[in-house]
Amino acid sequence: MAPGAQVDLISYLSGAGLAALVNFPLWKAAAIGQSGFTAQGPTFFARLKVLLGPPYKGVAATLFGMTWARAAIFYCADAGRDRMLALGASPAAATALPAVGISTLVQVVNQPIVRGTITIQDPSSRHAGLVAALRHIHATRGVSGLWHGTVPAVAKTVPKYVVAIWVKDAMQELLPKPTAPPGAPGHRSQVLQARACPTSSCVTPAPTER
Repeated sequence: MAPGAQVDLISYLSGAGLAALVNFPLWKAAAIGQSGFTAQGPTFFARLKVLLGPPYKGVAATLFGMTWARAAIFYCADAGRDRMLALGASPAAATALPAVGISTLVQVVNQPIVRGTITIQDPSSRHAGLVAALRHIHATRGVSGLWHGTVPAVAKTVPKYVVAIWVKDAMQELLPKPTAPPGAPGHRSQVLQARACPTSSCVTPAPTER
């Protein structure tokens, strides 16, 4: 985002929500496979159906976690970059520091949702939803269990988002700038078209992150 450009929160939320919805079946398959859960089935295609198909347990909580996390990271990173550039910071620092700070904070805050939504993806899980899974984790492992795995998740997530935001910023510098002035008809659609490619293609979250 160029310095002084308008930061549109609705665009960030809608883009993040759409990406989360489209990617949910793949996220579910990755959660089952990487967490060591067993996908039962007599054939390969039967197991594939378990991995990718319904029931989509915890879909609302998962989409909420993915949507707010992605939107917060990209929104705050862009706003922070604009602010730091206005204060005279270098482009490298303005890109990296806000991204590191907000992605770390988001991962820590979101970790209980991550833990709970992954738990209920186990095909053998009897938890009805996220709340039941969180209660079980709290009862068996205490409060600290809700943040189990936070350090490796942060170590994996933060560098990924820094690179993703750097790529997004670089792509936006290369893409055509809007010809219509802010507030004029067509300006919003031109901005969205220019940003749709770098924002939507940069990041697909692993199960342990958002």
